[in-house]
Amino acid sequence: MKKAVSIIMAILILISAVLTLTGGKATEKILPTMTVSADKISYGINTGLYGINLENSGNAIDGGLVSNLINNNSFEYEPSQETSWNINVKEFEFLSEEGMNENNTNYLSVTVDTKGTIENIGYNEFYNYKTYQINQKTAKTGDMGFRANETYSFSAFFKNVDYEGTITLSLSAEGNKEKYQFNIDNCEEWTNIKLDIKSDVTADGSMLLTCDGTGTFYMDYVTLASNNSYGFHSEKWTYTSLRRDLVYAMKDLSPSFVRFSVGEFDNGETLEELGSWKDSLGLGEQRKQSYTQTEKDVYYINSNLMGMYEYLLLCEDIGASAIPMINGGILASSKSEYVDMANKYANGAILEENWKEYLDKVALNPEGEEFDVYVQDVLDLVEYANGDESTEWGAKRIADGHPESFNLQYLAIGNGEFGEVYWRNFDAIYNAVKEKYPELQIIAYFGGETDKEKNKEALEKVNALYPDVVFEENNSTNGGNLYKDLYKYDNFGRAGAKVAVGEYGVNTTVGDTLTKNNIWSAIENAAFLISLERNADLVQMASYQTLLSKINAQTTDTSAVWFSSSEVVYTADYYMQMMFANNVGTKYIASDFNMEEDGIYHSMSVDEKEKVIYIKIANNSRKSQKVNISIEGFDNVKNPSVQYMSENFKSACNEPGQLLHVAPVEAKLKVDNNTIPYEISGYSISVIRIPYGSNDGSGVYELPTMDIISPYIPSNAGLIISGSVLGMAVITVAVILLVRIRHYKKVLSNKKKEDKETE
Repeated sequence: MKKAVSIIMAILILISAVLTLTGGKATEKILPTMTVSADKISYGINTGLYGINLENSGNAIDGGLVSNLINNNSFEYEPSQETSWNINVKEFEFLSEEGMNENNTNYLSVTVDTKGTIENIGYNEFYNYKTYQINQKTAKTGDMGFRANETYSFSAFFKNVDYEGTITLSLSAEGNKEKYQFNIDNCEEWTNIKLDIKSDVTADGSMLLTCDGTGTFYMDYVTLASNNSYGFHSEKWTYTSLRRDLVYAMKDLSPSFVRFSVGEFDNGETLEELGSWKDSLGLGEQRKQSYTQTEKDVYYINSNLMGMYEYLLLCEDIGASAIPMINGGILASSKSEYVDMANKYANGAILEENWKEYLDKVALNPEGEEFDVYVQDVLDLVEYANGDESTEWGAKRIADGHPESFNLQYLAIGNGEFGEVYWRNFDAIYNAVKEKYPELQIIAYFGGETDKEKNKEALEKVNALYPDVVFEENNSTNGGNLYKDLYKYDNFGRAGAKVAVGEYGVNTTVGDTLTKNNIWSAIENAAFLISLERNADLVQMASYQTLLSKINAQTTDTSAVWFSSSEVVYTADYYMQMMFANNVGTKYIASDFNMEEDGIYHSMSVDEKEKVIYIKIANNSRKSQKVNISIEGFDNVKNPSVQYMSENFKSACNEPGQLLHVAPVEAKLKVDNNTIPYEISGYSISVIRIPYGSNDGSGVYELPTMDIISPYIPSNAGLIISGSVLGMAVITVAVILLVRIRHYKKVLSNKKKEDKETE
């Protein structure tokens, strides 16, 4: 064994020496030339091209972005009012008579005989890692991520019936010692009790109330949030605070817009259950709660602590345009049934009167009074966002803590709706909004349709009737299919409506749940975005399909950011979007360079005001390719640089509890006589920045501070048959490690030199 190790080390030393002596250079040959010509500057690129989606699945909002740690905090969760609560008392029941208010009717009634406990375990994990298999242990384990020396604010409403005794609050985690005792003697009516309690440890745990006494009391609307959360007790963040690390994850991504839907009220079973964004305003205990049912029959609570006000405020804080998605007055939950009924009606299986009867059950009718009320609700939303103190809803926004207008510019009509009934309702809402707010950009939804012919028909209808809207469709597909869409928009007509890609993303076949966000998926997404920049005269917006998911509580195999109660995992897809969104020109540059048959995709753009050229490159081949970048018609080219990710394995990814493996690094490039030599690494994404004219390069985007990158080795790399194959495998892996370590040492060394020069 020692001899084998010595041989391997000798080979590695020899390889290292060869690399050192040759500089890693291959035999000189004529290289392909990528020409960047000022004569080829073309149409404008929407600076708001890159955005994100926020939706409450996978505990993204409640249990993620919202700082409140108490799950099912108001007992309004209809599927199971006991969810996340462990109640060990003499008797308990859920009541609704004489509740706190009309939006919050349910509450917990507790009867104690000497001793009792009430525990909330929070938004816990319930799957085994990288699977959709239920883990019975974690599903019952407290998962509130407490941090040492942080203070947590507890709040709950109590009504004392005849309870005599005390209640003690504690943060149940090993090592936590602080306890706060209180009584509810003076709580004849619903009374808010507030306490602050500090955690001594960093650990997962639960909120525990220990009762010492006898009698009955009622409890409702319980919250627990860190005083260190984003917006806590600020003047504008009046009602809610957010998880700080997730807010900064969004901020670092620099999305130009955020698509969101408040409350998921369209998931009800009847039209009467279609809620309003107005139910998400004001004090948390006065907001109407709802829930989301996913395709996997998992339910997620919508506490609506992240209401319309908070979404608008978050968008403002991270510098993104807000795009509220409002329902078209249609039950989204009836989609499959609607398709079946529509087919029956088209085939004559049901009469027209029965068809109309059915439609009135699943959609508000534009000829009815209820629809008029619904349309006014939409108009009030715009007034709330933009109105001044002289308007009813503008005054309400000011009272909520935001005197200035939010300057809402977009409104998406549709959030999963479908068929002709959508277009019927869209027409009525569109006309009403445009009459009062002609400057508002309306986005028409048709993202749920995958049939290309129906998609084409819908676009033709939009162009004929609503040429000023943005037509939204989705491009979320299984791995490899996005490559089929790279030329999709090349063939779209340019007259009429522009296009928004409401959701794009790849569910790649490489890796398992969570690890499917790897360099391979990021490259496919990057190639697709490159095609969108090529069609920037048509495509105005593109948003990544799912931004946030909690680890082991997911509804999708892919999300840009995964998080646990205490950790955030940034994926290769996240970093790809960060690179692209922060390095984009204002005009596209046409190019004759074509190496797509070799797996290399590229786009070029320029910001003529800032005087910087951007070249985005994605390489889905393992093979690297050297090219010369020739700059023509741009004067005084200097200080070019690149931000790039490159990996040796398709499965390269980032996972919780591990060192960072996949992330972009920066490097300076050489320029000689307006030519920049560049080697496009295998399995890579690059963004080259070329300052010119008066720009010295000091103002180009710099990556945020990140952990040191550790080389990625697949978990199955060593599982190769014995003998010489095993030996060669070890050598191969070792060589890869050596090269990667040399590379990252060089990058870090250059970075240190740059920092010293800056000092």
